[in-house]
Amino acid sequence: MSVWDWLGRWGPGSSTGVPIFYDESYRLPLSGIESTVGIEPRGVDFTTWYLLEKGVVRPQDVHRPLPVSYAELARVHDGAYLESLGQPETLARIFATDPSEVPVDTLLSNVRLVCGGTLGAARLARARRGPVVNMAGGFHHAAPGRGGGFCAVNDLAVALAALHAEGFDGQTVVLDLDAHPPDGTAECLAGQERAWIGSLSGSDWGALPLEVDETRVPERCTDNDYLSLLEGLLSRMPRPDMAFVIAGGDVLAGDRFGRVGLTLDGARRRDRALASALRGVPSVWLPGGGYHAESWKVFAGTVLVLAGKGSRRITARYDPLSARYQRISRLLSQEGTQVEEPLTLEDLEGSLGLGGTLQPRLLGYYTAQSLEYTLFRYGLLSHVERLGYSRLRVEVGSTGAGDRLKVLGRTGGQEHLLVDVVLERRPVAGEPFLFVNWLSLRHPRARFSERRPQLPGQDVPGLGLSREATEMLQLMAKRLNLAGVAFRPMWFHLAALARSRFRFADPVRQGRFEAMVRDLSSHPMLEMTRAVVDGRVLLNGEPYSWEPDDMVSRLEPAAADVEVIAAERERCHFTVEGAADR
Repeated sequence: MSVWDWLGRWGPGSSTGVPIFYDESYRLPLSGIESTVGIEPRGVDFTTWYLLEKGVVRPQDVHRPLPVSYAELARVHDGAYLESLGQPETLARIFATDPSEVPVDTLLSNVRLVCGGTLGAARLARARRGPVVNMAGGFHHAAPGRGGGFCAVNDLAVALAALHAEGFDGQTVVLDLDAHPPDGTAECLAGQERAWIGSLSGSDWGALPLEVDETRVPERCTDNDYLSLLEGLLSRMPRPDMAFVIAGGDVLAGDRFGRVGLTLDGARRRDRALASALRGVPSVWLPGGGYHAESWKVFAGTVLVLAGKGSRRITARYDPLSARYQRISRLLSQEGTQVEEPLTLEDLEGSLGLGGTLQPRLLGYYTAQSLEYTLFRYGLLSHVERLGYSRLRVEVGSTGAGDRLKVLGRTGGQEHLLVDVVLERRPVAGEPFLFVNWLSLRHPRARFSERRPQLPGQDVPGLGLSREATEMLQLMAKRLNLAGVAFRPMWFHLAALARSRFRFADPVRQGRFEAMVRDLSSHPMLEMTRAVVDGRVLLNGEPYSWEPDDMVSRLEPAAADVEVIAAERERCHFTVEGAADR
């Protein structure tokens, strides 16, 4: 379901929010960056979905961006460099992935679209003399002749160059509050007397030009100390006629690549100070980087501040993906898509042997056509197409282990199996669950590499859609009036990756697993799952073999046997032969 279809469901209303530029294609078409780099590929969507769901942004506040032209990019970037972006090796280096995973045309379209969002926001900000948000962007590491750090082109510099070409010659300020310094932006704007760059960063990426007002933030800086440094930076800022703000989401304590140490409240106070300093100034606000599970909340807070709702808190347990999928599920139910379909004349004739064949249904409910429409409405088919597959189709059948759903698509002149799921209703601990006997999300265009190594049980890399698959299975279980979703992990890494939503049905087994995660968490996941397979993991000094057992994710929380879990967790101590302590 596209965001534009979704917006239409909200109906008319008066605009109370700040204008934003957004497109569902802002999500990077790279399936491995979540597991290999730690980037949440859904972050832009999470922020936007939250703002729409909570009414902070109304439908008429959302603007669809247009991609920038190569002529607009060429005002900033060298021709040879732009030409090199057509090579998967160049893009793979910039986005820290393997060339086999790069759908060049789709990724370049993404980059140009986000850059166009920044340019559109700049033009609208000048027209309304106030803040406008681009929900992606802030590519400050891209220089005229190079890219890096997930930045292929410098959207700020391209937007400013376009404004200059349109006659703007006022004072521009760039307030870069990302956790990393604006090295690329400094190169792009070098020599422009009426462009001032101010930055607070927690990393040293080498010497910046003297005209950049750069402040190095102490590692794990407290909120108050950071805000004091920001106050000093703002006091040195010239009065702008145009401002670009990178309200970086990588400033949170615990961010994988940032070293600043702010709390969510500190980031919100940062944005209040910025908004106050830029009141009445045309300004473009961009999210920059963010490599923390809650990074999306930082930029959501930025928009809350700009919309005059800065005191509103985001509930700690709010899950934007779950909330959106539940909303789509309700809409589909209203349309009759996810309810039991009546027998058709074709089905009846097939069952009586009068012609045709009985149309197969997954779990007795879902036909291939209804499932394909559902996958389309959830946006999953369009995302798979962006990964480089075409002519997608859905098949439904049955196996000895349950009902089977397959999604197939073509690439390189061949049809490939992309999604393979085998489901059944099965009792677990006396309750009926939707049991997943098999689930494979396959990306055969990609290949394993040092960055994305092969895990036990994998024959090709994954599609990066496991969270979406889990949400859809949960909704299916709810539709079928089951207690939840269950599966039996055959490998340690599967249980470890699922532990935020699933737990072992047996409390003793859960306690033993929690001890295992506790004792092995200092080692890389790949190393530990291979150690288990190789028999190098010891439990209380004795060789340990992985114990496949049922894990469940309940729709309604149930009381856990906390004492039994804790007792087993404390009894068990895991070590690894041949692994150095970290």
